[in-house]
Amino acid sequence: MKTAPRLLQNVKGSISPADFYRAELPTMPSPRGGGWRDGGLCPFHNDNHAGSFRVNLDTGGFKCFACGAKGADIIAFIQLRDGLSFPEALRQLSDDWGV
Repeated sequence: MKTAPRLLQNVKGSISPADFYRAELPTMPSPRGGGWRDGGLCPFHNDNHAGSFRVNLDTGGFKCFACGAKGADIIAFIQLRDGLSFPEALRQLSDDWGV
């Protein structure tokens, strides 16, 4: 079993935020470039209007300007979406992405 710091490095080094969000956000428009982009409909509330949910394809950060959901990376996204602790979210990403 990998240690937490090593697992964290492997997850952050192996999973591109752009690839992650393309897989996790089916309503996200096809991104061009990096930085902050339209993430489509917010997965954290019953969102019917695209445009208020943004993702950062370089850092993995996310923010919804409608419901206030926000986080600094894809681990925080999984924590918030699935109600997991940090270690649980890290393990889930590792398992789901084969890291």
